Amino acid sequence: MFILINHVLLYFYFQLSYNVCRGENMELIKNIIIYGILGAIQGFSEPIPISSSGHLVIFQSIFEKMNLMVPQLNDVTFEVIVNTGSLLAIMYYYRHDIIRLFTAFFSYIQKPKKRKYYEKDFRYCILLIVATIPAAVGGFVFNDKIEAAFSNPKLVGCMLLITAIFLLSIHKFGYTGKRSTKNLNLFDALRMGLFQLFALLPGISRSGSTLTGGMLGGLNQKSARDFSFFMFMPVSIGAIILKLKDFITSNTLQTLWLPYLISFFISGVITYLALHILFKLLEKRKLIVFSRYCLILGILVVLFL
Repeated sequence: MFILINHVLLYFYFQLSYNVCRGENMELIKNIIIYGILGAIQGFSEPIPISSSGHLVIFQSIFEKMNLMVPQLNDVTFEVIVNTGSLLAIMYYYRHDIIRLFTAFFSYIQKPKKRKYYEKDFRYCILLIVATIPAAVGGFVFNDKIEAAFSNPKLVGCMLLITAIFLLSIHKFGYTGKRSTKNLNLFDALRMGLFQLFALLPGISRSGSTLTGGMLGGLNQKSARDFSFFMFMPVSIGAIILKLKDFITSNTLQTLWLPYLISFFISGVITYLALHILFKLLEKRKLIVFSRYCLILGILVVLFL
């Protein structure tokens, strides 16, 4: 792995040197910096309950006002790349559980005599499928309206205020839940699925809303957080697949492949680190920090963007 990274870095170095010689270094460096910043923002705010989509809208608006915005940043290519980076990081974190659940799901179907052994994990998979239905249906039906919301920073500011309320409710009432994963039921899956539906709007944190739905329903923080991130995976994969055609036909891949690639790696690495931060803060019952942050940021965005 270390040798592979060295080769990649050397390749970047020679590409940069080549572009410098051609007099294109300033434009390339500007693109790398902006894409890198947005990749870092996506990576940190995907698991952290402050809304990754909302922050991308806010910072893109700020870049526009500073005349630093790269026009191609609004295309679907960048969105697919950074979301894939975050998705792979989360899947890597849960890789052992994913393998176990996949094995249990298909073994339950293919091996009737051993169903009792796989029943618990198979039931968990079914609940995950149920939980992803609201967001899948909502995303399909309201896709145009959701896309329009991404061009409205003030709406994002208002949605951040809702996220602040969600996180405040966890701080006040959510840490008393005692039910573990084995007590997860259909109502928990539907409730968390409906909360995930709300999070299709930029500014409403997906992790924050689903944690609210789980923890206020009586789940302990570990059960709620794990189910929340397993819910994220199929919805994210579905969204990427729906945009794959536009991604493949995009005319920006050839010209911006290096900034895209850097943003992909940054997004993935920071998402993985941010997961650990979130889980530690959950254990310490410190999500109120993000509630205050979303409240302040939401007010500033509504007033000034």
